[in-house]
Amino acid sequence: MTSPSQEPLPGVSHQEEAEDSSVDPNDDAEQDRLDLHHHVFQLSSGGKLFRAPLKDPKRVLDIGTGTGIWAIDFADQFPGSLVVGTDLSPIQPGWIPPNLEFEVDDCEDDWNRKTNFDYIHIRSLSGAIKDWPRLLAQVFEYLNPGGWIEVTEFEVWVRSEDGSMQHAPMIQQWQENLIAAGAKIGRDFEVAVNLKDWIEKAGFTGITQHVSQVPLGPWQKGKTLKEMGLFQQQNMLDASSSYGQAHFTRVLGWTLPEYLVLSAGVRKEMTDPKLHLYSDLFVVCGQKPDIHEAEN
Repeated sequence: MTSPSQEPLPGVSHQEEAEDSSVDPNDDAEQDRLDLHHHVFQLSSGGKLFRAPLKDPKRVLDIGTGTGIWAIDFADQFPGSLVVGTDLSPIQPGWIPPNLEFEVDDCEDDWNRKTNFDYIHIRSLSGAIKDWPRLLAQVFEYLNPGGWIEVTEFEVWVRSEDGSMQHAPMIQQWQENLIAAGAKIGRDFEVAVNLKDWIEKAGFTGITQHVSQVPLGPWQKGKTLKEMGLFQQQNMLDASSSYGQAHFTRVLGWTLPEYLVLSAGVRKEMTDPKLHLYSDLFVVCGQKPDIHEAEN
């Protein structure tokens, strides 16, 4: 989850120990955005932390844990589990449940863990991974037989069903250039639609895929959808200023004023009540075959 080394943006810290530095920010604003995004995921799942049919997972791994908010909630819900959260940056809080530990780790390095896991959770790593099939192969190797993987990712494209997306040229330009920046540094943003195929090819069985529409703004009917839309709108507004800036200026060579003009246009379109926009959220689960199933 690294990219060619460059000087940090003002107000954005990066893991000094890494050979390369990430274009993904991890300053306070970005950490707040990640916690806000967690609430969007909770609303979209009816308050559930996971969709995999877990029974009594003893060892759990949360890859790309970020602020650790999901891992903390999971550890609280399963006090008998040992939960390990990993990330490139040690930005997690100090006060955590006793059954939770955080590690600084690059999930794209070779794994050399002494013990396997019963459940491995991945969320919001689109644009951060060079080789998804390799990552999923390592997940498969380090799951116990019968263990589960769950990956949650938004599709990169914002859409509309009423044609209003055609009136959002700035958002379209932002999306296209973000994907181009990712491709330039070997980071694929078009992950969600490929997850099911990748997970199946990694050897998992019993694969399920759940796709839901998450509105961008409070235009949908219903209290939950309106709340979800408001939070997702704020998440996207924050992302357009903090997350996208590094990709445009560092990778694509835009000047900061050029990016700020685009960002302002994106923010204006995202708050336009006439635009009924949404993103597809993919949740894919798969099980590592148990020993008897594998033998058959």
